[in-house]
Amino acid sequence: MFAGLDFGTSNCSIGIINNNEPVLVPLEDGETRLSSCLFLEHGVIKPEEVSLQELSKRVRAEKSAQTQRINSRGKSQNQRVLNDDELVNIVRKQLRKENRENAKTTQKAQSVMQALQSNSEVIFGKEAELAHISDPENGFYIKSPKSFLGANISDAQQLVFTTVVEKMLAFIKQETEYVKGIELDQVVIGRPVNFHGLQGNDGNVQALQIIDKAAKKVGFKDIEFLMEPVAAAYDYERQLRTDRVVLILDLGGGTTDCSMIKLGPSHINLQSRENCILSYSGKRLGGIDLDNKLALMSIMPHFGKNAALTNGLPIPITLFSQAVNINDVRAQQEFSSHRTGNELAKFCKMTKDKRLERLKQLRDRKLGLRLNQSAEMAKIHLSGNQKIDLPLDYIEDDFFVHISREELSEAIKDELRQFELLTCFSI
Repeated sequence: MFAGLDFGTSNCSIGIINNNEPVLVPLEDGETRLSSCLFLEHGVIKPEEVSLQELSKRVRAEKSAQTQRINSRGKSQNQRVLNDDELVNIVRKQLRKENRENAKTTQKAQSVMQALQSNSEVIFGKEAELAHISDPENGFYIKSPKSFLGANISDAQQLVFTTVVEKMLAFIKQETEYVKGIELDQVVIGRPVNFHGLQGNDGNVQALQIIDKAAKKVGFKDIEFLMEPVAAAYDYERQLRTDRVVLILDLGGGTTDCSMIKLGPSHINLQSRENCILSYSGKRLGGIDLDNKLALMSIMPHFGKNAALTNGLPIPITLFSQAVNINDVRAQQEFSSHRTGNELAKFCKMTKDKRLERLKQLRDRKLGLRLNQSAEMAKIHLSGNQKIDLPLDYIEDDFFVHISREELSEAIKDELRQFELLTCFSI
């Protein structure tokens, strides 16, 4: 059976056709979106497999409890009844977590690759984010691996990311097969017009090779790639009753793509749709870049950005850009290096501005992910509010950063202009 897979920068989804309609499969907590991240927890070696008998027992119990709650209190407007697929997905996650707790040891992997190649249990999605936030030192956290696939990375790094993609695809495939009771060996994977990175077409080729290799290794036999804006156009086409020429804008977490395409009843059954695609363009720019820019321009000044050293020189801006660019593997490696740690400690002694201590805390306590999530939260809330007080109490007690919508607009104005130019270029 063919499945359609959105292997996204921020989230992943997978769907199958059921009764001629696309159906998304629940992947985490009954939700159809899986956050594109994983956590390799130290000291968890080869947990037991989830027992089918125990799973069935728990699902029946959850279903019975849900029915009792509805019968006793009545179904409120906000209460959603979980279907069998969602209950299986939720219970499987609970059992995996229990088995992982029972399999903990004192062993500790020395590198990401060592952890990936061991029998360690891999945690995915929101659970991975929570595991990292609660104890950053307890394992290896990787967010948005798709962002790195087109970058200029070494052979060793390519091996790491191929294995990471393999782990994520294996989880998505296995969860889909288990929940839906089917075997998947064919998949159409969405791809951006251009992957994130500075290698141009070479980066695109590299990224597709990594994904293709990983997909084959997890058991997919027939693998096709479809540009994401074109895939979005085909879904929109199902509701059209007349032919149209449509501009499709796909603004994702790491890339933004546009396509002009002929859609409608006259085109939908054509064996080849190449002639229907009039133009397309893509930019290695997405929602994460907006979060990073807001963090740099509006949050980093509260962490010592623009402060001066006692010798009159400014603190290098690269320290702050490295801190916020969580989707840049080289920037993150440099920021977490011992050299940067020593440099930051020296700068803290060379300035009277105590705000720089917050940047040191951010690095030493590995709080970059939480800061990125805070920047995203600010971006979201400023879409409906003129001003917000952004809580950063995980850095310092009673620490709030005041941000206005005008500051957000100023911070991301260059990126918004690039979005506008991309749309104009497609037209």
